[in-house]
Amino acid sequence: MKKKNKNRSIVKWWMFPVYLVVCIIIFIVIYLVFSGESIIPAGKNLSRSDWLAFLGAYITFIGTAAISAIAVFQTHYYNKVEKERRQEERYEKIQPIFSVKIVDKNCLPDGTAVAFNFKNPPKYDNVKVSVENVSEYPIAHVIAFNKYITPILKTGEILSLHCAYSDSMDAQKWADKMIVLLESEFERTDDGYPKSFCINYDDIDGNSMYQIFELKDFDGTKYYQMTERCEV
Repeated sequence: MKKKNKNRSIVKWWMFPVYLVVCIIIFIVIYLVFSGESIIPAGKNLSRSDWLAFLGAYITFIGTAAISAIAVFQTHYYNKVEKERRQEERYEKIQPIFSVKIVDKNCLPDGTAVAFNFKNPPKYDNVKVSVENVSEYPIAHVIAFNKYITPILKTGEILSLHCAYSDSMDAQKWADKMIVLLESEFERTDDGYPKSFCINYDDIDGNSMYQIFELKDFDGTKYYQMTERCEV
């Protein structure tokens, strides 16, 4: 995930005592130079009072310039921080929220039909999961369970993902109707559920993202919870 920027000033706390120490040192140097008869001459047609007046004006100029520079840099810094904040808000706003539901387990795959026998009913080994985009913005190039699903997933649109592991009869019989999973890529539970899966997508600003969902169990109810969202 992208980390939020911390609003920190370019003027640090330690700058003020350093500035105070420098001012004191400058004052002492000026006092030693212009108090009494020092080894530094005032110059032709110039008195020490002339130099003191010049130094006073010069120090005032330096102080004003320093304050102006700080103000300019602070303004630039806060403009940059505000821009980054707006970009971060935009980034978070356009990310999709997926409603992932386990629809069914060991059911007849969509688009197929078999003759039903009461004495010997057919057996299935698959999981049906639905994914709905419940956010405000559509997303593009959706990949789930390492399979390209759709070029566009609109707001409120639902994907039906029927999955079966490669060693099951369902995957061997209806490979064109299902998403075939490999144990090496998607570890499964003892009752045949994928322990986790990933949804890849492009948001509307073109950022390539992915979200990881892990299987959870609460009071006997299984569900998939998003545990990570990152930029590719």
